[in-house]
Amino acid sequence: MYYIGIDVSKKDLSVFNGKKDLKFINQEGLRPFKKYLKGKYKNFSDLVIIFEPTGIYSFKLKEFCAENSIKAYIVNPKRSHSFARSLGIRPKDDKIDARILYQFHRLIDSKDIKVPKIDQQTKVLSSYLTSYEFTVKQRVAISNHLESLRDEKLVSLLKKELKRAQKLEDKIFHDILEYIRQNQNLREDYERLLTISGVGEKMAIALLTLFKTYQGTNRAQITALVGLDSTKRESGSSVRGRAKISKNGKAIYRKVSYLPAICATVHNQKIKIFYQRLLAHHKPKKLAIIASMRKILLIAHAMYRDKTEYMAV
Repeated sequence: MYYIGIDVSKKDLSVFNGKKDLKFINQEGLRPFKKYLKGKYKNFSDLVIIFEPTGIYSFKLKEFCAENSIKAYIVNPKRSHSFARSLGIRPKDDKIDARILYQFHRLIDSKDIKVPKIDQQTKVLSSYLTSYEFTVKQRVAISNHLESLRDEKLVSLLKKELKRAQKLEDKIFHDILEYIRQNQNLREDYERLLTISGVGEKMAIALLTLFKTYQGTNRAQITALVGLDSTKRESGSSVRGRAKISKNGKAIYRKVSYLPAICATVHNQKIKIFYQRLLAHHKPKKLAIIASMRKILLIAHAMYRDKTEYMAV
């Protein structure tokens, strides 16, 4: 098996093939990169490309692998970062990152190496969700900055910008909903998710995008992808850290789940019983809310997987 580590940026692919550092333009079709692969390898069946998911920038590479039946392993950025630290590598640039990703092949389980699949609906949903997340951050940043301003001229100017940011955020959200409603399979899955008491439109959209993106995942995998899996720092008998969630994966999935989980502890009978049982066992409130987030996620995932309706208590 031949491995290639690739660090993906907006403009370039930094490539390390185990012997040599190379660079290719990150453009639609990746023709120069394909020409190199054809000249270097007789066929692509023994080739594995290792890279991190960098949003829209890595999508061209993922699409390239799918179109050319090239196997890939997509590394969670936090895992590759931890791997680099374990190797004692502190400096960071594109070449170093590509070399680290190449070395990551030593940790890969062969069953996790596969040709990526591109689903057009998943592509559209992911683009919308990423854009929506960006506009929310922009609007919040402007709003926070406004609070610190005292100059009337600047306040007036920023208030206009805040209105534009809010308008754009609302427009993108409306467009996501419209796209879902126009596609029957998406609409049916979305409406099923909304039947879970506590789950609103934003959370249903995020969960639908997550489940569409990671088809075939099990309970442990989907929990880890959202970053709600437990992690604990222990060393011998002297170091025993508190259990925490890993916070791997996209933060937006956790952000849109937190308030709905709090709401569900009051209005969703199943989650309410679960939450109160944790409190009765002296679990901290925050930990019980996080556990409720995980519970809702797993219920929603099972409903999406099996195409079943929500069963209240």
